[in-house]
Amino acid sequence: MKRILTSISLALVALMVAPPVSATPSSYVLISEPSHRGLDGVFFNDELATALKPEERLGNLVYAGPKANRSWIIDIALVDEVIAMSNGYEVAQPLDKTKKNPKRETLPGEGSSIAKAWLAALKASVRRDPISVLPYGSSATSWLKGAAPSELKFYISESISRSEVFFGRSVSSVDSYPDQPKANIPRQVQDNYKLIRKQIAALSSVLPLDTLINYKLGIAGLANPSLNRNELLNLSDIYSADFAAFENKLRLIVGKYRVTSEREKIPITLVNDFDVELKIKLIVTPLNGKVSVTQIHNLTLLPKSKTQVVIPIRVLASGSTILLTQIKSEGGVLLKPPVQLPLTLSVISPITTWFTTGSAIILLLAGVVQSVRRVKRKRVEK
Repeated sequence: MKRILTSISLALVALMVAPPVSATPSSYVLISEPSHRGLDGVFFNDELATALKPEERLGNLVYAGPKANRSWIIDIALVDEVIAMSNGYEVAQPLDKTKKNPKRETLPGEGSSIAKAWLAALKASVRRDPISVLPYGSSATSWLKGAAPSELKFYISESISRSEVFFGRSVSSVDSYPDQPKANIPRQVQDNYKLIRKQIAALSSVLPLDTLINYKLGIAGLANPSLNRNELLNLSDIYSADFAAFENKLRLIVGKYRVTSEREKIPITLVNDFDVELKIKLIVTPLNGKVSVTQIHNLTLLPKSKTQVVIPIRVLASGSTILLTQIKSEGGVLLKPPVQLPLTLSVISPITTWFTTGSAIILLLAGVVQSVRRVKRKRVEK
């Protein structure tokens, strides 16, 4: 009896100390892919359409059919790209480098039907399996925690909300996937990410999030650790050009002016190619003391518009100067790099005029005095 009791006790102890059986499914499916499109939504190749086919890399993962005891780790950025493909998309063509200033040309992509089929297969294959989502763009959590913690939170929250809309149910989030490569982001790419992020933050003071969202989320791809150095540098160059074109929708057009009068009004043009109204103010600063400027009050730029404004100036001295023009938000946030407006001043200022006139009068009086003295001297001699 004692032996039986002892055996039962040992069995109970073994159960108590044994590690619990993991509730995590024994296998997972990773749905992640570096970005194939620019920040402007134009795809820079059509390789994703090939990868989505049933017999190819991403197609194999979803067309294999449901399996037991399986979970999913998904980057919703990839799903967003496939959704964009399913709605019709453009693919950039290689630049003709034989031309002096080649323009980027695009052609319609050919993978819309493939994308639609893949999205349907993904939903059917996932069923009620557990879903964990990565930070948007599979971005490296380890680097973002130090470089841009607020952006990391944004990537995670967007991934969760977009995934729940797409799959129609709750999902969890994970920082990374098993065996994810260690982040090794070149310094140049890090700097570019931070610069674009800073400029997006500035534009957010006048633009709604809907206008900025593709750029704010898109740059997460620059922190994808699965890309090698050359791939990251190439992607960084593409994103820089895309964001420069986007940022240039708000711009100043200035010329070179020769001023020939003491008071003048210098015309400049403000362009707003965005689809929303912008409330800004224009700050104009002379870089020397040869002119004074009357500042422009707050301006409202209508969507898709060109607005000409004039800058009243007063010339204080001849020569040359530069007006440093800055576009700021109503709250004083600088929206664009300053633009220099050069002026050539061919004006005799009032001070110079007074000095010249005064000198002439003095010389005239001196001449009269000398003439009077000569006349008196001649009379005396007679």
